[in-house]
Amino acid sequence: MPSFLYETTWLVAFVTSVIFVYLYRMARPSLFVQFYLLSLVVKLVACLSYALLVILENRAGAVANVVYLLAVYLLYTALEIAFLYRRISGSSRP
Repeated sequence: MPSFLYETTWLVAFVTSVIFVYLYRMARPSLFVQFYLLSLVVKLVACLSYALLVILENRAGAVANVVYLLAVYLLYTALEIAFLYRRISGSSRP
């Protein structure tokens, strides 16, 4: 079990939720793609910084913590894409 389990889950969930709400409420659809790509870059840099912090803080559990971070990051990003795709395409299906 990763030693930063709760911190990692909370951080990725919070950052993804903030980005999702901002993009979901975006008034200008013409700039949606640019803002979404910018948000992905910002989220990747933030997760990389967090991963480096976790590695420096707990070298013994670094592999478990980073693998968990990647898994949670991919899960929340997939959910974000699915819900934003529904919003953009106008579809009511998930």
